[in-house]
Amino acid sequence: MSIKTNELTHIYNPGTPFEKLALNGITLNIPKGKVTAIIGQTGSGKSTFVQHLNALLVPTSGSVDIENYHIQPGTKIKDIKELRKKVGLVFQFPEYQLFEETIEKDIAFGPKNFGTSEEEAVALAKKVLPIVGLDDRYLQRSPFDLSGGQKRRVAIAGILVLEPNILVLDEPTAGLDPQGAQEMMTLFMDLNKKQGKTVLLVSHDMEHVKDYCDHVIVFDQGKVKIESSVKEFFQHPEWMENIGINPPAIIRLKKMLNEKGFCIPDDVLEMDTLVKIVKEQVKTYE
Repeated sequence: MSIKTNELTHIYNPGTPFEKLALNGITLNIPKGKVTAIIGQTGSGKSTFVQHLNALLVPTSGSVDIENYHIQPGTKIKDIKELRKKVGLVFQFPEYQLFEETIEKDIAFGPKNFGTSEEEAVALAKKVLPIVGLDDRYLQRSPFDLSGGQKRRVAIAGILVLEPNILVLDEPTAGLDPQGAQEMMTLFMDLNKKQGKTVLLVSHDMEHVKDYCDHVIVFDQGKVKIESSVKEFFQHPEWMENIGINPPAIIRLKKMLNEKGFCIPDDVLEMDTLVKIVKEQVKTYE
């Protein structure tokens, strides 16, 4: 499914003293079947933008096109439930998606809402839970008794059970330990590579952006400031500095080495390659 926006603008509380321009003329064509990172400072418009992709928010002006769905002000969206099944949004705060008495009921709620029988919905819940690293023992537990990382896994399971074509992930590894974060990112990449799902990743973790993403979109004060491939983006550390984002470790290490007299090419993004170059340059001076 392709994602296009044209002059997308969103104003919160228009015509009131609390009016806020959150998105200001966003025009994008997000690649189908790729992993796109959406980054920027807190308040830059990232979360507001992704909530337009399944019509949780409707544009104040401009439009969003996702396959045969056209979303614009004042237009009722036909089959909005089907759109929200195809575009799965995992919120930054998992508590926003958890409301049932048990984890089983929480995960089964989505399929039941789309007409699946109770029995089949429960079977789907049991099937998807191990995918996010939780076993059957969790099914009858309350989601509100879980740790932050476990709540996030359940929220992700509640989206994956619907088998969306597009996964929109707002800080999906927040609250997870390093191993858990890697497991989740590996899962998302498998869904992208093996099933062809389009993945949008809202993240402050530049290591994840570097290691897993194909495309980068930088938001700043409600506008798109930068759009590029991951490779090009990380060849310009000044871009990250300008928006106050901490670069990945290898970028910081390259800068330090260059300041010490080494000559590290801009396109080096792998540690093995960096070590090899440093060794060769050290030998040259021996």
